[in-house]
Amino acid sequence: MPTDFLTALNSGGSGINIRELAETLTEAEIAPRRTLVTDRIDRAELQLTGYAQLRGQAEQVSEALRLISSLAPFAVSSGSDDVGVTVLDAAAVAEGATSIEVTQLATAQVLNFGGFSDPTAPLGAGALTVDFGAWSADVPPVFIADVPRGQTLDLTAEATLDDLASALSSLSGVSAQVIDVGDGTFTLGVISETGAENALRISVDPAADPALQAFNFSADPGPVQAQAAGNAELSLNGIAVTRASNQVDDLLPGVSLDLNAVTEAPVSVTAEANIEGAVEVMQGFVEILNATERLVTSLTARGFTGEEEAGALAGDQVADRFIRQFNAALAQGFGSSEGSSGTFLADLGIRTERDGTFTLDDRQLTAALTRDPAALAPLLTDTVTGEGATVSGTPLDAAAAGRYAFVRDPDTGSARLGTTEVFGSEQDDGTWLYTVSSGPLRGISISVEADTRLAQVDYGPSMISALETELSSLLEGNGALSLRNDALNASISEEEEALDALTRRAEEVEARYLTRFTQMEQIITQLNATGEYLEDLMAAYNRDRP
Repeated sequence: MPTDFLTALNSGGSGINIRELAETLTEAEIAPRRTLVTDRIDRAELQLTGYAQLRGQAEQVSEALRLISSLAPFAVSSGSDDVGVTVLDAAAVAEGATSIEVTQLATAQVLNFGGFSDPTAPLGAGALTVDFGAWSADVPPVFIADVPRGQTLDLTAEATLDDLASALSSLSGVSAQVIDVGDGTFTLGVISETGAENALRISVDPAADPALQAFNFSADPGPVQAQAAGNAELSLNGIAVTRASNQVDDLLPGVSLDLNAVTEAPVSVTAEANIEGAVEVMQGFVEILNATERLVTSLTARGFTGEEEAGALAGDQVADRFIRQFNAALAQGFGSSEGSSGTFLADLGIRTERDGTFTLDDRQLTAALTRDPAALAPLLTDTVTGEGATVSGTPLDAAAAGRYAFVRDPDTGSARLGTTEVFGSEQDDGTWLYTVSSGPLRGISISVEADTRLAQVDYGPSMISALETELSSLLEGNGALSLRNDALNASISEEEEALDALTRRAEEVEARYLTRFTQMEQIITQLNATGEYLEDLMAAYNRDRP
C-alpha cells in the first residue's frame, strides 16, 4: 500500500487520514451523478446493439425478397444439352411443350490471310474498305452489301500486320488476330459475327501499297475463306425457321434458346408449373418472417413478469412501429387497386398464428399453384391496369393502392393523372402516348385514343413492393435506423464529455477538501502544541510548590 506522506507528517494533529476522508467525501458527492451518466451511456450502447441486430435482420428480409422476386411461375427445361434454355422474362413464359430440331448451326465467316514472315514488318500505306453483307451461292459469287455498315480503314506506311489486326478488331462485328502458325509464318485470322448476312468483303484501293493487295477479295472470298458465314436452321414444332445467331430469343415467349449442336432428333423444351421451387422459396420466406418476429419480440420485451429480461429496445418506438407496420403490410390483399381485396397470404397457405408466428400449409400452396401457376404473381409483381387506356410499366416509387383518374382534353392533348399533370405526344397511328414523370405513379406510360376524355388507372402493389417500402423507411440513409443511430451516437458523445467534466470536477472537489482539512489540521496542531505547553507549565508549577 503506498505511503500517505501527508498523513504521516501530520503527527501532531487530529490523527485523521485527511486524504482518505477527502476522497470519500468527493466520491459521495460525484458518484451518484457519475452513475447516472454511465447508466445512460450503457443504455444507449445497448440500444445501438439492438438496432444493429434489427438492421441485420431487416437486410436478411430484403435478401429474401430479392430471391422471391426472381421466382418464376414456370420451370423451363430442355430434353437435350444440344438445345439450352434460359428464362429471360418469367412473366411471359407460357406453359406447355415445344419441339425444337436443329439441322444447322449459325456460323461466322472465317478469313485466313497467311504466309507472313514478320508481323511487325511494315505493310505500306493504303485504304481498305470493309463491307458487311451476304455472299450468294452463284458462280462466281455475288456480294450483296449492307451499304450503311461499310467502313474504310486508312493505313500509314508504318502500319504492320499487328496494326491491321487491331484496326479490324475496332470495327463492330469484326474480330482479328495474328496467329503464329508454327512453321515460321504468321496468319491474320479475321472472323465476322454469325449469320449469312454478316459476312465480310474487303476491298483494297488500287493505289495502295502492293503488299496490301494480299487482303483484297472484292470479287470472290474463296481463296482466303476458311469458313463461310451461315444462318442457323431449325424447326419449331415442324415449322422451318432461320436465325443469324445460335442464341435465339424470339421464338419462345420469355425464353432464350442456346443452339449448341445439330440435334439427332427433335428436342422437347417444356415449361411446367414451378411448384416445387415455389414451395421451397416460400418455406424459406416463412422462416425469415418468423425469425424477424422472434427477434423483434425479444428486443422489445418489457420484462414486466420477471420471467424474462427486458429487451435492448424495450419501449422503443422505432422497433415497435416497424414490426406493427411490417405485419400490417403482410395482412393486406395484394394485386388489388382497392386494397380491400386481392390475393392474401392465407389464400396461398401462409397463416398467422395466435402467437404472431407464420406457418405454411404446403398442400394448400401446392393446390393453388396447380390450379394457377401464376397464383404467386400478385405477391411478386405490381398490378397496373387501365380502363379506357393501355398502361405499361410500374411505378418507380412506393405508391398507394387505388384508382387514379386520367382526365384529358382531346382538343389540346393536355392531361392529368389524379392531381399530376402529364405530358404526351401523338403517335404515327393516331393514338397519344403519355409518360408519367412525377407523382405517385411516376414511371408508367399511358396510351389512349385521340378522342379519349376520361380513363382510369388501377394500381395494386405487390407484397414485395409493400414490404420493400417498410424496409426502405427503416434501412435507407435517412431512414429511422440511421436517424436513431446518429442521435444515440451524439448522445453518447455528450455523456462521455459529461463524464470527463465529472472527473475534472472530482479533482477540484478533492483538492478543495484537502486544502480545508489541511488548514484544519494546522489549527489543531497549533492547539495541541499550546495544550502540551500548558500541561508542561502546570506540571512544572506543581513540582515547584512546597
